[in-house]
Amino acid sequence: MTVTVDDLFCGAGGSSLGAELGGARLRLGLNHWERAVQTHATNFQHADHDCADISALTTSQIRRYVSGSEILLASPECTNHSLAKGARRRPAQAPSLFDDGPTGDVEQDRSRATMWDVIRFCEQAQLKGRPYRFVVVENVVDVVKWGYGDDGGLFNAWLLAMEALGYQHECVYLNSMVCWPTPQSRDRIYVVFWLRGVRRPNLRFDPRCWCPGCERIIDGRQTWKQPAGHPTLGRVWGRYGAQYFYTCPDCRGSVLPAVFPATSIIDWQLEAERIGDRQKPLAPNTRRRIRVGLERLASEPFAIRLTHGGAPRPLTLPVVTLTQRHDAAMVLPVAGNTFERTPGNRARDAQLVPLDTVHTTHDRAVIVPRATAAPPADVNGSRLASGARIEGIAHMRGVAEIQRHGDIRPVHEPVHTVRAAGQHHAIVMRNNNGGAEMSTPPHEPIRTLTSRGHQALVMANIENGVPRSASRSPIQTLRTAAGQALVVPYDSTGTPRVADEQPTHTLTTRDRAAVVFTEEEIDDCLFRMFALHEIAGAMVMDAHVDGAPYVVLGNKRERMAQYGNAVTPPAMSLLVGRLLEALA
Repeated sequence: MTVTVDDLFCGAGGSSLGAELGGARLRLGLNHWERAVQTHATNFQHADHDCADISALTTSQIRRYVSGSEILLASPECTNHSLAKGARRRPAQAPSLFDDGPTGDVEQDRSRATMWDVIRFCEQAQLKGRPYRFVVVENVVDVVKWGYGDDGGLFNAWLLAMEALGYQHECVYLNSMVCWPTPQSRDRIYVVFWLRGVRRPNLRFDPRCWCPGCERIIDGRQTWKQPAGHPTLGRVWGRYGAQYFYTCPDCRGSVLPAVFPATSIIDWQLEAERIGDRQKPLAPNTRRRIRVGLERLASEPFAIRLTHGGAPRPLTLPVVTLTQRHDAAMVLPVAGNTFERTPGNRARDAQLVPLDTVHTTHDRAVIVPRATAAPPADVNGSRLASGARIEGIAHMRGVAEIQRHGDIRPVHEPVHTVRAAGQHHAIVMRNNNGGAEMSTPPHEPIRTLTSRGHQALVMANIENGVPRSASRSPIQTLRTAAGQALVVPYDSTGTPRVADEQPTHTLTTRDRAAVVFTEEEIDDCLFRMFALHEIAGAMVMDAHVDGAPYVVLGNKRERMAQYGNAVTPPAMSLLVGRLLEALA
């Protein structure tokens, strides 16, 4: 027996595709947007279609559409139940003397009213003697707040209306990223209704997770942070990570769901433009988000939202929720070869690892900081291994004992015995080609500082000394006690550390560690928007049931709107599969 499905607000067909992947057969698709209906009809030529404003349908028109399908899928408009459109929900206000009725957003009220169309279809199906056995309503999780003052009153009334029609229900909160192979974090609620007398479907989903405590793969259990429910709504509600997470059934510890990363759908062959070369500069807020991403992820490519807040995400995690606006972008701090699957993956640290196999083509290059010259030869004529990498240590010559005028030792050799008499050692610096070869004794003045800024930062030995940038600020007053001692890179503890070689110092309760990126480094990053075929991959709407390419019609803006409004097919396929099990 073939189970048939009707799809209200079918859009580009995400729910329909998921239903057929789950084993059902689409019979009818309805939507108010002609372009979406054209897309849907192109991909589901065996089904009936109609372009109609569902909210404006009369009772007699609805009765003509109801023809005995076992499952009804519906995705009422969700934009005005959430902040996806970039504006806050506006509650109705009391009318003034000059108003004809309650003030507010007419579009918002009409959008929310589409929830009642589900009840109208279910009612007519029952009156016709062909009730739907299952109804699945998909929406954003904020729909449970539907009501005056976001108290959920109308949502509860909507559930009671379905109960009056003979349906029982369960609210399923599911993030698309746990429905493989969706590489997108997309929180949605699926309200599943079943007719009384029909076997209740199994709607508990335990995704495969990694348990750090047990060190093995287990089936994670959905665990709510407020098991008693939201104090205002009176029910559990929310998003993954914020209101619920997954735990191990054995050790009860928090576990990590297995997900597909964003890199699984990234087309690395596409060129990205250097931010500093853009004709239209990025908005200040976008640059701020990029800076946050660089501070968090350093040289790892990451995804950001252009029109919404939120932290940048590495591409090793699923992409953020895709809406109907084209506002997801990538920042590539590392410019790798165009043929690399992950740019920068073949980049090697010349000081730490050998070069990879060299072929007959000239495809190797060396990247060095612009302002850093090659390291000078040390006292033995050899090269300093790490001189070209660390600003301020690039021109280190050796280690000398100030008071006894001992021999200069190369920096790659251990220093001689350090006594308890105080700081008797200094780093011998070289400002330029004609600079002194060793530091001066403490009773003599320091040598002339040139404007080339090769001494990086000057550290003070005395307690009240303030570190200064030698290339930007004059040093403090020089005393006879040699208070300048060392020339080192500066951080808040006074101890220089190389971020890609050493761990950070002990982190206290005060924020004393920082990573600094210049505006030039932001300009040197590559930036591009996600391409439409990448977004299709993120929605898992790139192939039909038979493997043929899934076609989305329209211009770029129309196609983006269709993808953003769709339901991820793997999530709907998982749900419909459970419904078919109950029918069997």
